[in-house]
Amino acid sequence: MNDDSSEILLAFGRNLEQIKKNKKMSYRQIAAKCDLEHSDIKRYVDGKINPTLLSLVQLSRALDISISELVSFDELELEN
Repeated sequence: MNDDSSEILLAFGRNLEQIKKNKKMSYRQIAAKCDLEHSDIKRYVDGKINPTLLSLVQLSRALDISISELVSFDELELEN
């Protein structure tokens, strides 16, 4: 994985973690609502794996947000 890809995954993970905290949900609670493993959700947050489109749909539904909100991060976040 190149540096740009890693930065994008980390920015996505930071956004997912912030949404999780705002919703006051645990990884297990999210996983139970979207048929994903809680360990995979943690790996998304850590930028270890790239979520599929289906995973993004499942996560957005479980978190009751739009997919665009889930993948919303700007260039400034990619530079941090």
